[in-house]
Amino acid sequence: FMLMLHESIRKQCWTGNGRLDEAGSPDHADPTRKAHMATSEVLVQDEGSCRHLVLNRPERLNAVSEGLYTQSLSALREAERDRDVRCVVISGAGKAFCAGADLKAHGSGTRTAEQRTEYVELGQRVCAQIQQMGTPVIAQVHGYALGGGAEIATSADFLVVAQDAQIGFPEVKIGTYLGGGVTHRLPRLIGLRRATRLLLLGEQIDGAEALAAGLAHAAPSQEDLAATTTELVEQLSRNAPQSISRIKAALATNRSLEETFASEAADLLAIMETQDWAEGVAAF
Repeated sequence: FMLMLHESIRKQCWTGNGRLDEAGSPDHADPTRKAHMATSEVLVQDEGSCRHLVLNRPERLNAVSEGLYTQSLSALREAERDRDVRCVVISGAGKAFCAGADLKAHGSGTRTAEQRTEYVELGQRVCAQIQQMGTPVIAQVHGYALGGGAEIATSADFLVVAQDAQIGFPEVKIGTYLGGGVTHRLPRLIGLRRATRLLLLGEQIDGAEALAAGLAHAAPSQEDLAATTTELVEQLSRNAPQSISRIKAALATNRSLEETFASEAADLLAIMETQDWAEGVAAF
């Protein structure tokens, strides 16, 4: 099913920043972006204070593999350590953001039980890193974000989805299961009823539906996708990174109201000792 879906998707989608050439690369590159690191399955570029991670298996619609997970995790951790990086954008090369698990690799029957465990744990660690890192993460989605790709996208702090892109969790249709903490996170994002519909029916929604449900931050046209993401990056980059980091951590917890009051007070007192606080107060 997924292999047929992959082939169908490959014939009808656009790239994130333009159409594809025959090699599966965008027909134009942004000259303002500085290459930081390149690996076979994840490309990493800096644009100002923004770190761009590009899932780079376009021939497989960026279907997730051990290599893609491993390299994504490494790149995310490096971005969090780099104090010059104020924001991370994850996107996909070619015709889709990420079409989910590469079932061709799964169906080969060559993985051992240990390798299957490693694959599952890698996927969990990637989504956990996105959700828990102090640096804000934007997922820029075009084409399809399905299964594991949807798990990565919905782990991000902001989801910018092209109007005609499709997001979905088809696991129930192919007899597999969910990951990335989605059974916990998705109901918090869009409510239990909507999450139940998406997860139990395996339905797909487009960018406009994702925006209406509160899942997406914006649902621009394909042509405006990159510009919309850039505008969001600029907004985030103007804000104090330590405040962002602490607020992001607070939003990810399930504290009682009393614990929240205590935690907020501690965070505020800590922020008052920072240069961000001094500069912000001085600006007024």
